[in-house]
Amino acid sequence: MSDHQNTADYREARRLEALARLQILDTPSEQAFDDLTELAARWLDTPIALVSLVDDQRQWFKSRVGLAAEQTPRELAFCAHAIQAAGLFEVPDAARDERFCDNPLVTGEPNIRFYAGMPIASPDGELVGTLCVIDRMPRQLSASQQDTLRRLARIAEFQLQLRLSLLDSEDRALELEHQEALNQRLLGSLKAGVVACDDAGNLSLFNSVAQRWHGTDVMKLAAAEWSRYYDLYQANGTTPLPSDAVPLLRAWRGEPVENIEICIGAVGQPMRHVLCSGGQLNPERGGPGAAIVVMHDITEIRRASDLKSQFLATVSHELRTPLTAISGAIGLLRSGATGSLPPASERLLRIAQENSQRLSELINDLLDMEKLEAGQLDLQLKPQLLRPIVQQALEINQPYAARYQVSWQLEPGSADPMVRVDERRLQQVLSNYLSNAAKFSHAGGLIQVQLLIEGDEVEVQVVDQGIGIAEEQQPLLFNKFIQLDNSNARQRGGTGLGLAICKELVERMDGQVGVRSREGAGSCFWFRLPLSRAVL
Repeated sequence: MSDHQNTADYREARRLEALARLQILDTPSEQAFDDLTELAARWLDTPIALVSLVDDQRQWFKSRVGLAAEQTPRELAFCAHAIQAAGLFEVPDAARDERFCDNPLVTGEPNIRFYAGMPIASPDGELVGTLCVIDRMPRQLSASQQDTLRRLARIAEFQLQLRLSLLDSEDRALELEHQEALNQRLLGSLKAGVVACDDAGNLSLFNSVAQRWHGTDVMKLAAAEWSRYYDLYQANGTTPLPSDAVPLLRAWRGEPVENIEICIGAVGQPMRHVLCSGGQLNPERGGPGAAIVVMHDITEIRRASDLKSQFLATVSHELRTPLTAISGAIGLLRSGATGSLPPASERLLRIAQENSQRLSELINDLLDMEKLEAGQLDLQLKPQLLRPIVQQALEINQPYAARYQVSWQLEPGSADPMVRVDERRLQQVLSNYLSNAAKFSHAGGLIQVQLLIEGDEVEVQVVDQGIGIAEEQQPLLFNKFIQLDNSNARQRGGTGLGLAICKELVERMDGQVGVRSREGAGSCFWFRLPLSRAVL
């Protein structure tokens, strides 16, 4: 097969694809096309006018005037020749034209002598048919009549464009309808409540889960009326939530909505704790705008957390009293209140006292962590000079230094930065850093404490020359119940909560914590705090 034939086959395939996309073959008559053929026959004074579409087997007449047939074979069609030309195709006398003189449409009915056809292009430029006029006597169109036929053909092309646009719109509508149905099924299958509003602040989505939780469907209410129909409360479940604090309203205004806990008390349902997160759909616009909020039911999690808190409080209380008595008794025995003790008894009492102290520390750490997680640990923040707090921490923890045979030193310097902190809780952080440094230092080692001002922050560093920390373990140090995974660390003990508590406390004072260390080369535990500009 020649390259020319391959090219012709390719073009014909494209043309037929364009015709198929129009979905017009074998469709009912349409007034717009019928008007075109009527005007063409009238203005060009011919008995026959057609809108003809040519597929691979036939020419089919979308509209016809003066002809009973609905279609003819393609091999007989004058229009099959017309669509090969870019412009008007005219045959003045078919009986004298060697291409058509023996055509049954010329020798028989409808006895064609004159033919003029203007190709009709699809919206993508493929010639799919013609607007043609036919006469039973030889003739030619005048220049004015040729222009008329061209203009009418352009109107036919415009009708095809409208048709394709309508088909595309219908396809998009079906796709949107399908997508909407899919979205509804997905929303219905979610275990979360989903609510959304449009740019005007009116509810546009309120899925079935949200309706069930709220006990009503408030889709048609304006944003300002939501709070009247939502039985929403603060996280404590007792104080009504102000209307301007409803999570979706906050998101609509452009405020951050991240892990906000509220309560929903729908009629006939128990109080439900939900965690809300969301935001604007188009935040780059600025100002109020369409927003969405997703709500997760955390009622069981909250109930479990409350039970845990109650359990810890009960256990801590029940342990404190006997533990205090045990520690007191051991202290009296070791002080010689009952007389001198043999060395073996003294050793056992020392071990018992150390373990009592560790158990007391664990109870205190558990309670502190529980209060921090529940948001019940109130910090008394006020401007303080930092250096005196650090010096006091060194003095308080001197027994640790003596116990592990280390010394510490506050680096001299004129800087005495002011920070806004809770002094007692900052002492707790420093004590944890210092005690850890002492535990994991070698006997005779020096622990240095440094205050470094960097921009609008101060960094406090506790630097030791101890055993160091493996790089892979460092990211885990400030997590709960994490201890170094080596035998030396196990022997030195600890609750595994100290650094996690330090992290929580410092972050609540708007600071950060971290560590820099190399295994076998010591560690630097640090925390940063913003400088305060207040004047004492």
